Order: sequence, then C-alpha cells, then structure tokens
Amino acid sequence: MKKQWIKGIVGLMSMFTLAACGVEATTDEAAAGNKLEEIKEKGVLTIATTADYPPYEWHLVKEGEDKIVGFDIDIAQAIADEWGVDLEVKDMDFDGLIPALSTGKVDLVLAGMNPTPERAESVDFTDIYVTTLDTVLIRKEDADKYNSKESLKDANWATQKATIQEEFLQEEFADSELQSVGKWGTAILSLKTGKVDAILMVETVANQYAVENDDLMIANVDDLGSTPNEAAIAVQKGNEEFLEEVNGILNNLQEAGTVDELILKNVELMEENTIE
Repeated sequence: MKKQWIKGIVGLMSMFTLAACGVEATTDEAAAGNKLEEIKEKGVLTIATTADYPPYEWHLVKEGEDKIVGFDIDIAQAIADEWGVDLEVKDMDFDGLIPALSTGKVDLVLAGMNPTPERAESVDFTDIYVTTLDTVLIRKEDADKYNSKESLKDANWATQKATIQEEFLQEEFADSELQSVGKWGTAILSLKTGKVDAILMVETVANQYAVENDDLMIANVDDLGSTPNEAAIAVQKGNEEFLEEVNGILNNLQEAGTVDELILKNVELMEENTIE
C-alpha cells in the first residue's frame, strides 16, 4: 500500500513538472511572438551600435548637428519603416553590444557584427548581408618597414575589443603587444602618437581613416591570412518568430539591390564630408 502511495505521489509530481514545462514553453513562445507587438505598441525600434565604423556607422557632424549615420543605420531605418515605428540608436562600446541585447535593453544590434559561433551562443543572427576584407593601417613613414606579414611580427598592434580581428591578432601575432580598444578613435590616436605601429580593421573603414589622416596609409601587405568579415544583424536568443520577421525584411532589401545602394550612398557621404 505504501509503495502504491509513493508511486501515486511521484506520478502527480511528474504531471506537475510536465505541466510546468508546458507553461514555460508556451510562455517562451508567446514572448518570442510578442516581441514585434511590443515594439509596435511602444512605437520605437531600439538598436545598439558602435558608431565609429564608417561606412557601417559613424558620427556625422554637420551644421552643428551630431548625427549617427551609415548603411547599418539606414537598414535599421528601413526595418523601422516597415513596422511603422520610430528608430532609436544607442551608441556604445563594441563589447557592450551583446550584453545590451541579451538583457533586453535593445531590440537589435547592427554594428558590422560577424556571426561567430561564440557569439551565436548568446544571440541569434540573421543571414549575412555584407562581406568585407581586413587590412592594416600604418603610418606613412613606416611604409617600407611594414610591407609583409613577416615584417608585422615586430609591430605593436591595436584593434577593437571583442572582435574577430582581436582573436586573429592574439593567435597569429601572439608575441606582439596588443592594445584592444572600445572605439577606433583610441586606436587611431595611439597609431598617430607612436604608441602602436599598426591597426587591423575592415578595409572600407581603414580606407576612410587613411583619407582623413595624411600621415596614415594602408600597408602594402598581400596576404595577411585573416578571414573575411561577414556582417549580420543580432537578435535576442530564442525569438525565432522575430528573427524570421527581421530576416525577411533584410532579404527583401538585398534582393531589391537596396543594401548595395545604401553602401554606395554612405561611401559617397563619407567622401563628401572628408576634409582633405
């Protein structure tokens, strides 16, 4: 009799556990499905970025107004327009983007972010919408000194914190000094003042800094060996329904050629507002 009573209690506990799991799963699914509804009800799509990465995103100061622009911002605006809401852009250090998304402080991250397996443990990613290559930014006076991967073994490096560029330098140039920064402005200042000798960054971004600074240039290095940078939009983990919605808009923009147009538009915008 006692055994039957214990079995009955265990059975009831199992039923309650299964019921609780069912409620939790249903709640999770509802949260995922309600994400878009929450944004529409709030009337604002909030994104996080690191606005020092032209033409992806950067600060454009014009006629006394400081505005964050870039093709990532334009893509975010297109998504906000599709949903009929306003766009709010939060500028923060790169290593703070995923924590802000994971804790629900922002709805999306658009920051030229590479969808690495490590990051995918914390957030979900859309399809890749742009691919670029890495390059090395140096001082012009060091053009003959740093002209091969081997010669760069003796360089002191800088790059952005929590990026694939940082990982590459830690692996390939493990014996070199490395300054990992939150924003590119710090790295550029270190390069110009001689605190570092080279910066590893995306080609389009490095080209812009070379144009803006007469004493800087792209190093003539044929094959550095780093992997291409593939950018995707990050969304909070587990919101599959929301991810599909964002991915659908992004794919439509790509198929219409809009993403390429936005990239070209922002490259031209950089050039128009560069003082030579």
